[in-house]
Amino acid sequence: MIILRIAGGIRQHFGMRVTEWIMTGALFGWSAVLAGDPSTFSTARAFAVIASYGDEAMWANICLFAGLLRLGALTVNGTFRQFRFSPHLRAGASIASCVFWGQIALGVLIAWLTLGGGGTGVIAYSTFMAIEMWNLFRAWADVGAGHRRL
Repeated sequence: MIILRIAGGIRQHFGMRVTEWIMTGALFGWSAVLAGDPSTFSTARAFAVIASYGDEAMWANICLFAGLLRLGALTVNGTFRQFRFSPHLRAGASIASCVFWGQIALGVLIAWLTLGGGGTGVIAYSTFMAIEMWNLFRAWADVGAGHRRL
């Protein structure tokens, strides 16, 4: 019964939350790659600056935590009406993801400017950050809508 209820809630809100689901996949993907290949940063000049912030394991854990937070928020989103804090959780996950993708974009930009190569990564990771900013905007709009209903 609960599985059907959760599946129905996800299906009902999926279209409005599709970018959040996609970015959740990106976080889990990054986590898996970094956990599976501890030499990721040492094999690409573009990640030289990011490696100075922390190793692959640290970044993998940050991605995993942010992805799990968002997955939980998206799972309960709209499914359990009595839990009115799912937009807050979604906003928190978006903030964490904005910081994460922003750090990646900044690190790749600095590496590109100082070491050369990897300019496409600046565009890609900045785009991820922009998507997360949009997700944050949408989540806070839902927080406001929830407060107006009270």
